[in-house]
Amino acid sequence: MFRLKQSFTIMFSDCDPAKIMFYPRYFQWFDRASQQIFNEVGLPWNETWAQYDMGGFPLVDASASFKAPARMDETVQMETWIDEWRGRTFVVKHVVSRDGEILVEGQEIRVWAVHDASRPAGIRAAEIPEEIKAKFEV
Repeated sequence: MFRLKQSFTIMFSDCDPAKIMFYPRYFQWFDRASQQIFNEVGLPWNETWAQYDMGGFPLVDASASFKAPARMDETVQMETWIDEWRGRTFVVKHVVSRDGEILVEGQEIRVWAVHDASRPAGIRAAEIPEEIKAKFEV
């Protein structure tokens, strides 16, 4: 299973007044990493969405468990992977650590959504193609 590994330095703009990483920033990182992991396996979203007539990857659930704080000027590592394929949805896991200590564990559940003009929102959930899943089996 392919895992995306990234490092980040906590900047002042990421922090609350106590210079501790402000929790919504983690969700921004998770969102960006969900796109980046597809890019890294050769599935850039713009191209993938066009090829599969997609309406995107709507987020239907996001959660995080905060174990320890990260502070301004610290460097942290984040590991992201697709943990489970569920037919029409998939689970993305994120772990943020510092020097081996887990700081945050996050999860997103996203839908494989294709265009459907007959639906009020213009999209519907569809089965995730096997060739997409195979790209992550490295």
